[in-house]
Amino acid sequence: MLVADSISFQGRHSELVPPTSLRVAPGEMLLVAGEPQGARTALALLLSGRMKPGGGVVAWGGSARLAHLRKHSAVVDSPNINDPEAHLKVRDVVSEDLSLIPSPPWRKPNPKKWMAEHGYSDIAGDWVDAVDPVRLTEMLTQLAAENPQTRLLVVDSPDRHPGDDAVWLEALERFALSDREFAVIATVARVPDSWAGPVAYLGAAEPAAEFEPEPELEPAPDAEPEETSEDPGDPAPAEPDEQDRPDEQDSPDEQDEQAAPTAEAPHPEPGEPAGEPSEAVESVGAGDIPAEPAEPEPQDTPAPAPQPASDPSQAKD
Repeated sequence: MLVADSISFQGRHSELVPPTSLRVAPGEMLLVAGEPQGARTALALLLSGRMKPGGGVVAWGGSARLAHLRKHSAVVDSPNINDPEAHLKVRDVVSEDLSLIPSPPWRKPNPKKWMAEHGYSDIAGDWVDAVDPVRLTEMLTQLAAENPQTRLLVVDSPDRHPGDDAVWLEALERFALSDREFAVIATVARVPDSWAGPVAYLGAAEPAAEFEPEPELEPAPDAEPEETSEDPGDPAPAEPDEQDRPDEQDSPDEQDEQAAPTAEAPHPEPGEPAGEPSEAVESVGAGDIPAEPAEPEPQDTPAPAPQPASDPSQAKD
């Protein structure tokens, strides 16, 4: 589905496309009326993803990316954009358009065979400006539909050509009602009297109720993942309740200390005097290391004064 929400475009000197909203689903055909011709062409380029809107959002299938819209849309017979030049023959136009289909060369349709299958062999050698405009518009739309990725057809101002409006309306509506169910948009100067389908207007930012744009045009961002433990297979341990938590007095260190046996002073034996501990047991706390007796520090003693050398004359006789 195509949803345009208040799309606009600023021209060089003035606003070329005023804020416009519309909506069209696959299998439907919508007419968008407005003036002048340049505004209709600019709107056709915006709706097909060929131009970026200056304001608002246009989305296809819930995606607002222009590349996604361009991939699934085609603008048809836009004046001074891709309308066929008068000096070309029909077979040249068919050959050029088929060559632009994104596919390997060996899979591209043969122009002569394609015209025979779709009933245009009789005008293959005619100049473009000599062909009935309604029939030419139908052929150009059929060429755009040859791309298997195309789901949206935007036909620019088919009413500018002379002819009966009911004929080109019926021809374009067949694409919407076909098995592929194209979404078809035709920009027109005015709504034909024979048209009873949905209509939008250039510069109407608030469409009719049945064409209100969806509130969410862009996919919602992914929710942030919840924090998990390093091992995805093991669930994060649940935090114990207050009643399950051990009291502060029963901390692991204190519990170990309580569990560790403490050395108690031995009771005096019947034959021993009270108050003197047994020599076999020392009252040492758990984990304490008995200190070794400290060695006395050497005291600084004055160095002996040097003795004068003995006189050889005083030597012992």
